[in-house]
Amino acid sequence: MEKIEIELESPTLWRARGMARDNNCTLDEIIAKAIEKLAQENPPKDRILGMFADDPESVDEMLAEVMKDRAAHPLNQKFGYTRKN
Repeated sequence: MEKIEIELESPTLWRARGMARDNNCTLDEIIAKAIEKLAQENPPKDRILGMFADDPESVDEMLAEVMKDRAAHPLNQKFGYTRKN
């Protein structure tokens, strides 16, 4: 365990102490709980797909292109693969 020092504005510290008291835990524990809660709400993005998180249109375009190429592949032609719209 590491020891850190943080600075909080008075209202934030007051709120944190109240939350710790209400939850019957220490200030350290309430801060750790807050961090865990935020981690659950914001899971890490996939490294590859995360690059396109703000651009879903590009992902749609790439997938459409992949499906077009897949339908045009000679093996899919042989086995009767047809693209569904």
